[in-house]
Amino acid sequence: MKKVKLIATGGTIAMRKDPCGKAVPAVTGHDLLGSLPELQKDATWDVIEFSNVASCNFDPERMLQLAKVVNEAFADPDCQGIIITHGTDTLEETAYFLDLTVKDTRPVILTASQRDASERDSDGPRNLHNSLRIALDSRAKERGVLIALNEEIHAARDVRKLHTSHVDAFSSGELGSLGSIDNEEVLWHRKPEPTIKFDLPSSLAKVIICKAYTGMNERLLECMVDSQVEGVVIEAFGRGNVPPEVVPALQRITARNIPTVVTSRCLFGRTAPIYGYPGGGANLQEHGALFAGDLSTEKVRLLLSIALKSGVTQDDLREILSSGGVK
Repeated sequence: MKKVKLIATGGTIAMRKDPCGKAVPAVTGHDLLGSLPELQKDATWDVIEFSNVASCNFDPERMLQLAKVVNEAFADPDCQGIIITHGTDTLEETAYFLDLTVKDTRPVILTASQRDASERDSDGPRNLHNSLRIALDSRAKERGVLIALNEEIHAARDVRKLHTSHVDAFSSGELGSLGSIDNEEVLWHRKPEPTIKFDLPSSLAKVIICKAYTGMNERLLECMVDSQVEGVVIEAFGRGNVPPEVVPALQRITARNIPTVVTSRCLFGRTAPIYGYPGGGANLQEHGALFAGDLSTEKVRLLLSIALKSGVTQDDLREILSSGGVK
């Protein structure tokens, strides 16, 4: 039988209700696998107990440590693929971080559940079964880091969580899923564009997010940028526009050679320097702002945090962002 590695990090898939009826961490990776003996009929498993925390506890430094564990796990030539159990809150962020930093072409699949392990209709077991089917599928190679939920397979770069509680909470928008599971069969619909790859840095840059809102002034943005900040992501309106009062602060920040990247609060679609009025995207570009295409705010922050510690210049960064972070 083929070997698969399970890296358990926690999340709702590893939770049960406590005496007060609240979901709390309670299930290890070994427990999870032991509760589903049928999974062991199709593969041999190595279980790595990385953590058992809610994914809101996952910060970039923890993602960096997880990436090291994944890369070390792939040193085993017999490993067919790696499945990571995780919480859904920050699932897309951890998946994208790994997509940027894991160069092995064997499949890495993140899975999770919206309903805890004590629920009769928990979606965890089905998602874990489907993740194994993907890991054992030879066609899963060279597709980047994957997310397997609700019979769908998504690319880490494209996917977003759209609902707080529904089992069909994740979507890749107009790009669509990479594939699906039907009657226990893995079906592939498309291949993703290959994501740019970085060597694992020893540390991560401090990058902040500032969300634009109506009536906003420049003081908030300036207060957020202290001497330790190395990058700024501004989540703007629409195509990448902000209140005009913010522009002077943005100009002062870019004058300090702090990369400042504009994303959109819209869930899907591209930012672009289209509008030339004060605060419009073209105006921001004139003052040194960069644009992130269709990458989400959270993913741009992670890309910056890695890239800025990898010796990437401003010109390199502009090129990376203009391509949406793909090769």
